[in-house]
Order: sequence, then structure tokens, then C-alpha cells
Amino acid sequence: MRYFIDLSYNGRAYHGWQIQPDVTTVQAELNHALSTVLRTPLDCMGAGRTDTGVHAKQMVAHFDLDTKLDVNDIVYKLNVLLPKDIHINSIKEVLPEIHARFDALSRTYIYKYPELRMHLIF
Repeated sequence: MRYFIDLSYNGRAYHGWQIQPDVTTVQAELNHALSTVLRTPLDCMGAGRTDTGVHAKQMVAHFDLDTKLDVNDIVYKLNVLLPKDIHINSIKEVLPEIHARFDALSRTYIYKYPELRMHLIF
């Protein structure tokens, strides 16, 4: 069975979404939490990637598992285990042929640079 995860994160403490050697990433944290809660090694696939320090209001990822899940229970357990700057919003069972990355209909990125904001004084 394939499950989609809808999550949000503050990326300040992470070197982006995707697993990289010797640095902390959101995907590595999520994989560790999933593997711990579900008691089997799991790797999730994200719909996209973010760079170091970038936040996500909504990121979608998927993982495969042979077992039917009580998704509400897993959401709760993951949110207890994950660092407070990563939050699972929901988990949904989807058709196994749907892929988080390749079947995404759109991606939206908003770049904000607070240090570049100009203050106008009249």
C-alpha cells in the first residue's frame, strides 16, 4: 500500500529536504521517525526538494508499506517523535501507482527575503 504524507516544516535547522551524507535533513528525520514508529526500515519520496534553511508550508511525500495503517494513530505518534519543527498534517492511503514526485500537478515556491524589505518613510 502507498501512503501520502502531508507535512510542514521550519527548515532553519536542516540542510534541505533530501538526504545528504553527514548533515541533518528533513527527509532523514522523517525516514527515521517512520522506521521507528512502524518498526521497519522505510524511505519516503518527496514531491520536491528544498534548499538549506528553507521552510515548507506544505510538502507531500509517500512511502510504501505492506500493512494497512490506522493513519490517525501514526500521525499522532510521528508528531510526538519528530522534532517540533517538523509537523505531520495528515497521512492518506493512495493508489500504488500514484507517485508524490512524478504525479504532482503543480509546485509553488515563494521566496521571501526579509533582510531586503524596504521601509518607506513619508
